[in-house]
Amino acid sequence: MAIAPRRVLAAITLLVVGGLVASCTGATPASSPSSSASVSSTVEPNDGATVDEFSPLVVSTVVGDPIPVRGTDDLYHVVYELEVLNASPRPARIDSVVSSAGGDEIASLRGDEVVARTIPIGDYPFPPEAVSQIPAGTTAVILMDTTFASLADVPEQIEQTISATFGDVREGQANYAHLFPTEAVARAVTPVGSGHPVVVGPPLEGSDWVAVNACCTLSPHRGSMIPIGGRINASERYAIDWSRFDLTRPLVENGAQSTFSGDPTDNADYFTYDQPVLAVGDGEVAAVVDDLPDAEPHVLQEDLPLNDYGGNHVVLKLSEGVYAFYAHLKPGSTTVEVGDRVELGDEIARTGNSGNTTESHLHFHVMDGVAPLTSTNLPFEISSFEMIGTGSDDGSEFIRDEGARESELPLILSAIGFPE
Repeated sequence: MAIAPRRVLAAITLLVVGGLVASCTGATPASSPSSSASVSSTVEPNDGATVDEFSPLVVSTVVGDPIPVRGTDDLYHVVYELEVLNASPRPARIDSVVSSAGGDEIASLRGDEVVARTIPIGDYPFPPEAVSQIPAGTTAVILMDTTFASLADVPEQIEQTISATFGDVREGQANYAHLFPTEAVARAVTPVGSGHPVVVGPPLEGSDWVAVNACCTLSPHRGSMIPIGGRINASERYAIDWSRFDLTRPLVENGAQSTFSGDPTDNADYFTYDQPVLAVGDGEVAAVVDDLPDAEPHVLQEDLPLNDYGGNHVVLKLSEGVYAFYAHLKPGSTTVEVGDRVELGDEIARTGNSGNTTESHLHFHVMDGVAPLTSTNLPFEISSFEMIGTGSDDGSEFIRDEGARESELPLILSAIGFPE
C-alpha cells in the first residue's frame, strides 16, 4: 500500500521516484524448500563456518551514518534507508522489520507498515509507489525513521531484524535453486552518526509556508532513491519543497491546492511566485543557473536534461563540506554570481517555477558537495521560526499548533512563519 493521501500535495522537484526496504545476509542449513534461513551482515567470508549456507537477502545501509535531527513533532529522528537485494530465485515479501538497541526492541514495522515504506530500485513511477514484493534478483529500499523522545535516548547503533517469506522458484533455474529457503531472517547493524545537524537561517520570509514534500515518510523526495555517482543515493532525504498556502482554507479544496488565487495556469497567481529567497548563512556562491524558463503550472517539461531538473538554482558554500541548494528559481532573478560572498539574510534570488516542477515552490536542501543529486544529503535544522500547525494526510484539515520554535527540521505538511 502506497501512502496515497500525501500525493495530492504535488509540488515536485528533481527526481520524483520512490522506495523503502531493508535486509541482510547469512543462513542456516537449507535442505528443502520449506527450510528457513537466518542471515547476518556482520558475518565475514571465511570466518570459520563449517556449513555452506545461502544468503537470500543481502542488506546494507545507504551511504551516510544517520545523525539525529529534531523535528517539529518534538522528537529526534534517526533517518536512513536499508538497501535489500533479493539474491534468491524466489520473490521475497518483507514481513517485519524490528529495530533494537542493546537487546531491547525500540521500534517495529509490520505488514502494511513495511509495505508503505518499501520501494524498488529500477522502477520509477510518479508519484512513487511502495511495493509488497521484491522480485527475484532485484533490489528494494526500506525507508527507516526511528524516533526518540530525547537526544540522550539515541543509541550508538541500531540493530535491525528483517523477517521475510519467499514464493516459488522461477522456471528454468539450476537444480540447486529449490534449496533456497522459503523463510529467512536477516540482521543488519546501522551505526548512528556522532555529528550534529547543520543549523541554518530561514530560506524565505513571511508566513503561511508549508513543507509540502519533506521528511520523513514516502514522498517524491524520500522516494528519490537513485543510482548516481556509483551508488544508490538518498539525494533528497531531508529536502523540503516550500509552498505558500492560504491557511484560512483547507490545504486541498475541491481537488486543488490552496496555493493560488485567480488563474491556475498563470504562475503569477500563485502565492509562492516571485518571493524573496534568502541566504541561510554567511558563505560563498558556488554555482548559479539563471537562464532557464518557467514551466506552465501543472505541465511537466518533457525531455529535460538531468542537470536541468532543478531549474534555475543557486548553491551556497556555507563551510567546508556544507552547501545549501535552492532550486526552481524565477528566470533572471538571481542577484549573485559564482565567487560572491553573501551574509545571512541577503536576498539571492526570487521564487519561480523552472525545471521539473508542477507549480511554483522553493526546493531547499543541504548537502556535502556542489552536485545536488550526487552529493550526500545532510540533516539540517532551522535556527528559529514560528510554528503555525500541521496539515492532515489528505490535506482536508489543518490542525493549528502555534508557537516559537528553535533548531528544528520542519516535517512534512508543517506550516511555518519566518521573520519578515
